[in-house]
Amino acid sequence: MVSAEEAPLYDDFTPEKISSFTCSLIEKGEYYRAYVELLRVRSYYPSFIDTSVYDITADYLFYKSKRYEDLLKIDVAGVNDDIFIPISLFQIDSFIKLKRKADAELKLAELYKRPDADIYMEYLKKRSVYLLILSSNYDSNKIKNMYPEYNELFYYSEINYESRKNPFIGAFAGIIPGMGYCYAGEIGTGIVAMVVIGIGSAVTYGAHSYDLNSLSVITGAITFFFYGGSIAGGYMQTLKFNDRLERALEMKLDRELSPEKDIDEIYFKFGINSNDCK
Repeated sequence: MVSAEEAPLYDDFTPEKISSFTCSLIEKGEYYRAYVELLRVRSYYPSFIDTSVYDITADYLFYKSKRYEDLLKIDVAGVNDDIFIPISLFQIDSFIKLKRKADAELKLAELYKRPDADIYMEYLKKRSVYLLILSSNYDSNKIKNMYPEYNELFYYSEINYESRKNPFIGAFAGIIPGMGYCYAGEIGTGIVAMVVIGIGSAVTYGAHSYDLNSLSVITGAITFFFYGGSIAGGYMQTLKFNDRLERALEMKLDRELSPEKDIDEIYFKFGINSNDCK
C-alpha cells in the first residue's frame, strides 16, 4: 500500500492528481471512467477521501451512468446519518427511473419520519408531487390544497390523463376498417387501411361473382389479414398514443420539478468535486 507521504515518488499517482483527474472525468460526463479512478484513489489512499464523500460520489456516478439496479443493491443502513437522506434520494430516483413507483413511495415515506427530514423537505416534497401525479388516482382537490405551489402542474397532469384513450375502444373501433387507427390519432394510417380493405373486399367480391375462386381466396385472405390488422392496430396504436402522453408528462415533471438538478446539488454539496481537487 502506498502512503500519502510516499506519493512524491509516484508523481503521476498522487491522491491529488487522481482526484483531480476523477473530477475532470465527471465534468466531461465520463462517469464510468470516473468511477474507476475513484476506486483507484480509494484503493491507493484509503484515508484521503472521507467515507461520506466517497459514498455520495460513488452513488452519483452510478446514477448518472444509469446503473440504477447496481445503485439499489447498495446497503444504506451503514452510511453516516448526515448523508442518509441524500443517499436515499439517489435510490428513490432510481426506483422512479425503473418504474418501481411503489418502492419509491415506501422509501420516501420512511425519509419523512427521520428527525433531519426538515433539512431536505424541499427535495422530499418535490418527489412526493412527482409520485402522486404519476399515480393518476390522487384526490386532486386535496392535493392542490397540500401543494398549492404546484397547482399548474396538477392541472396539466389532469388534462394529460383526460386525453388518454381506452385501448379496448381502439380495438372495438377497428371493426370498422381504419377507425381504430383514427381513434388513436393516426388518421392518415386509418384512411389508408380503410382504402386497402375496401379495395380488397371489392376485388374479392368481384372475383367470387365471376367464379374466379382462386383469385377470390387469395384476395380474401389478404383482405382478412389487413382487417385483423385494423383491429389489432387500433389497440396497439392507442397504447402508443398513451405512452407518448405519459412521456410528455414525465418530461414536464422533470422540467418543472428538476429532480436531476437536486441530484447534482447533492453531489456538489457532499461529493468530491473540482473545488476539493484543486
